[in-house]
Amino acid sequence: MKKTLLTSLFLLCLAFVSFSQDSKELNWIDFQQDKSIKLQGQLWSNQLQDRFDRLPAAYENKVRKEVWNLSKNSAGIYLDFHTTSDSIALKYKYQGKESLKNMTSIGVSGVDLYAYTKDKRWIWVQWKYVSFKQDDMTITFGGLKGNEVSKYRLYFPLYNSVSDFKIGLNKNAQLTQLPNTTKPIIVYGTSIAQGASASRAGLAWTAFLGRKVNAPVVNLGFSGNGRLEKELVDLIAAEEASIYVIDCLPNLTAFSDDEVYQRLMYALITLRSKHPKTPIVFTEHADATIDLLNNNSQLEYQRVNRNFRKFVAENISGKDNNVYVVSAESIGLGVDDTIDGVHPSDMGMKKYADAYFRVIQKIH
Repeated sequence: MKKTLLTSLFLLCLAFVSFSQDSKELNWIDFQQDKSIKLQGQLWSNQLQDRFDRLPAAYENKVRKEVWNLSKNSAGIYLDFHTTSDSIALKYKYQGKESLKNMTSIGVSGVDLYAYTKDKRWIWVQWKYVSFKQDDMTITFGGLKGNEVSKYRLYFPLYNSVSDFKIGLNKNAQLTQLPNTTKPIIVYGTSIAQGASASRAGLAWTAFLGRKVNAPVVNLGFSGNGRLEKELVDLIAAEEASIYVIDCLPNLTAFSDDEVYQRLMYALITLRSKHPKTPIVFTEHADATIDLLNNNSQLEYQRVNRNFRKFVAENISGKDNNVYVVSAESIGLGVDDTIDGVHPSDMGMKKYADAYFRVIQKIH
């Protein structure tokens, strides 16, 4: 056993030395310094306090502390680019816990890379973590075939704040940005929208959906704090979108029936006053359909869904044809689609994305 351990340590050191040598041959691009790199899945790029924030700096004192802290997480932020480099290396630091009780380290702190091939397929790109430390995240992607790839999509961590991000390419290779300038789908939601509990950043439902539609998706999910608050609704309503998605019911169980109804009303009236024809999608809480023995939480989810259906019946049905509903039944979560009876697993995330995609197909 001692011999095996020594061998493993030797191979690990050898791999690190090999990377250190190879990294000297790479051309490193510093995202903190190179402001010409425009991240996607992100609004207010010229008003941010830090590179990977999700809310403008001016909102630090306008939203609750919990919301502001979560807005520092890079959930849903990504970069579309092309390179002919046959290897890609990434280095960055993160602030926060490596993992959460309901999420893997890779989902919380890691990145994710997909390739869109020239025959129009999304393919996952396998990585190697050379170092998985808070102040030294080092990832490599090798054996790439740039001549077969139309673009890469790099997703950033779902539940941590990122800094000192660098990408390394072969000396003779360039990074070409491929931004999508169409109006985004703006998602305002809870931990489920933020990405809990996907095993990788690219398996959050917003990421799934983004690969299905030809539009950027902006993730404004705030874990435990997607409470349909006036400050966030006003901020979102000030932005142009192709679709607004409101998925906040899971975090409204602490409020009375009347308060739930009033918050839904404020969101509808505010968005409609600014954007009379833009499609709005409201989402029920899918967990309400899961059959559990100890079902107290499910009863609360059913309660907010009943309030939501009353809101729809009185204000939307037959009155606004540009408002759509994603029902709990259409998502169709079972207990095996969650990791804890609440947060979707990867399978559950795909069910969420598929349900949204079916609605978006009707819109377009």
